[in-house]
Amino acid sequence: MPSTPRPAATAVPRRALLRTGAVLAAGVSTGAAACTTGDDAPRAGADRGAGRGRPHEVVSRGAEGGGVLDPGTTRPGEAALAVSRAVLARSTAVVVSSTDPRSMDAGADVARRLGIPALVVDEGLETELEAELDRLGTRTVVRVAPRSGGSTATPAVPRRLGRREVVDAGSDDGLAGLPGLPRKPPGAGALVLAAEGAEVTSAAAATLAAVGARTTPLPQPDPRAQPEVVEALRAHPEAAVLGLAPALDAQRFARRVRTARFADELPGGGLLAFPGRMMVALYGHPGTSSLGMLGEQSAEKAVRRARRAADEYAALTDVTVVPAFEIIATIASGGPGDDGDYSTSAPVSKLRPWVEAAERADTYVVLDLQPGRTHFLEQAKSYEELLRRPWVGLALDPEWRLGEDERHLEQIGSVDVDEVNEVGAWLAALVREHDLPPKVLTLHQFRPSMIRGRERLDTSLDEVQWVVHADGQGPQHAKQGTWGELRKGLPKGVWLGWKNFEHEDTPMLTPRQTLEQVRPTPQFISYQ
Repeated sequence: MPSTPRPAATAVPRRALLRTGAVLAAGVSTGAAACTTGDDAPRAGADRGAGRGRPHEVVSRGAEGGGVLDPGTTRPGEAALAVSRAVLARSTAVVVSSTDPRSMDAGADVARRLGIPALVVDEGLETELEAELDRLGTRTVVRVAPRSGGSTATPAVPRRLGRREVVDAGSDDGLAGLPGLPRKPPGAGALVLAAEGAEVTSAAAATLAAVGARTTPLPQPDPRAQPEVVEALRAHPEAAVLGLAPALDAQRFARRVRTARFADELPGGGLLAFPGRMMVALYGHPGTSSLGMLGEQSAEKAVRRARRAADEYAALTDVTVVPAFEIIATIASGGPGDDGDYSTSAPVSKLRPWVEAAERADTYVVLDLQPGRTHFLEQAKSYEELLRRPWVGLALDPEWRLGEDERHLEQIGSVDVDEVNEVGAWLAALVREHDLPPKVLTLHQFRPSMIRGRERLDTSLDEVQWVVHADGQGPQHAKQGTWGELRKGLPKGVWLGWKNFEHEDTPMLTPRQTLEQVRPTPQFISYQ
């Protein structure tokens, strides 16, 4: 009875695999599975037999994969394992070499030609290697050793790796071919974000080649800050991502990659409010002219007024200037009110049209809280619906934070930094949950005593960009004194804001004067 015709085997000539003194014989075939020779070769058993004739596959991990690798400090075995864990979901055939440079280069050469990944046996990492082969579902291991003294030297690679097929690539007659090896990049591939000059070992490079990895330069550690990197990530949303740069934190890098892929851009473009841009805001409450410029007109007219103000600054600076609203969402009140908190909260329904008008006009929004005797976090949570929008940040006004027995205008309010940090942590979690760009979180201040323990501000939050906003008013020499005082001991990574008061400043600075006289230049400038 005639058999079904088989495709012809694709052989890789032995002479084509000569490299750095290694003699390698490797073939690719859709026929019988590879076998090993030698007395200690694994015998055909259930596992080995089950793999015979089955096509081999290499499967990338896709967007759920990824990791980081420090190219300057990692041992060869660690590097190979790190890359495999980052980009591979499955590989039923793997090349394994020793740490000998000739063995690694030869193994990488075989892996590239066969289209499969490469791992390295490194001292002390044997258990990790076995675990990775188990995770990958590896059935066949191609073992590579350098040539020494005219014959294949005994490699550091074990001759038994579980109950897998072990093929000696350097033997004269042990390899007839491996069935069904992949010839095209599998799945979603991978994306390598590489710092300048960063390189991987030959084994790690072969694994990246096996999944069809692409490389994009990473000029600085934060992928959110670089348009070219963001573009590459969004062009390949299903690819695993490997960060190849010194001192990257794996968890933080993964979150930043996710933000770069999925978060909406901010007004003015990009994903980070600062650096590289300035916001110019109208401050106040909708429909209440006595609380600031914002409430002197309708939302649509306020948008146009904010744009004109921003344009005045844009004509004087090279940085991107973005118009903004700072909307007082909760207003300090003279009486306790029904809930006894000395604060009146505007309903979301009243603020929503202003937030949406700002969105249509590419204008950022900050919701300002004057909480009275209420915890800042309690009030912030009541505006979660609005804060889930990408272009809406938050401001805390400690001047109006009262103690249990205090009343407004009898003293200047204050808050402990622990309460501030609670708000920051909640806002950061909201950013992560909804794939938002980092939020601007502003702290209004004109006396050091208004924020107790400010030096403990949690600036490690990657999803929050803190701004300390100087709210001093009056003569310019007094405002400059306040400005200087607030900058003392400013935690690292905190940006600065400045407020111009239309009626209380004597005189109010023009845009040019603000940029020339307020140093360092503030990133957030508001008008009340």
